[in-house]
Amino acid sequence: MQEIREIGIEREVFLLKRGEIIEPAKYGFPHDEMGFLIEERSEPWRHLNTVQMTLEIQHMLLQHRASFFGMDMRMEPSMEGPAEWVNNIAARYNIYSFTDYTKNIYGIKDTHHLGIFPINEEYKRLTAGIHVHFSSRDTDGNVVELPIEAIVKQMDETFDEDITHSGRIPGEWEPKKHGFEYRSLPCDMDIQTVLQAAFKILRDA
Repeated sequence: MQEIREIGIEREVFLLKRGEIIEPAKYGFPHDEMGFLIEERSEPWRHLNTVQMTLEIQHMLLQHRASFFGMDMRMEPSMEGPAEWVNNIAARYNIYSFTDYTKNIYGIKDTHHLGIFPINEEYKRLTAGIHVHFSSRDTDGNVVELPIEAIVKQMDETFDEDITHSGRIPGEWEPKKHGFEYRSLPCDMDIQTVLQAAFKILRDA
């Protein structure tokens, strides 16, 4: 039976006003469950152009919204946030109660589950990434298992320099209903480059 293999993209972006990180939900932006990042999503599809186009359209619309409010969208792999502000958001969104479903093929214990890492008493490092969703189904809609470890390893090897330079954690993935999400890429990657590699790796898997 024929397999339908698809890829989707989720990209995390900081929202800034006068150089300070602000809370996207207050201004009607789609946001992640942690509360401090805009969350852009493509449509999942079998072809690179469709995935890239739907992500870019959403990004353009959100940029118009940010401009209207006098804000900037910043694609930075990490930024420093005041600890008091981060703790306030963490409490309001109750993020420390969230279950961590992330896994790592190398057994690394650190994770981007919350995207918050301590620096000192005054500041915390907040991270933003690109998550690549890989899925496969047959024509009856049944999920077809993918070789997760092999795909994650190939993505790590392909983008090793970008992962290392940005301080992302290699080997990280999360199971999803229709496949899995690769979570080791920084948010400032060129989307076409990511998709070209991801689709090739998925086709060859």
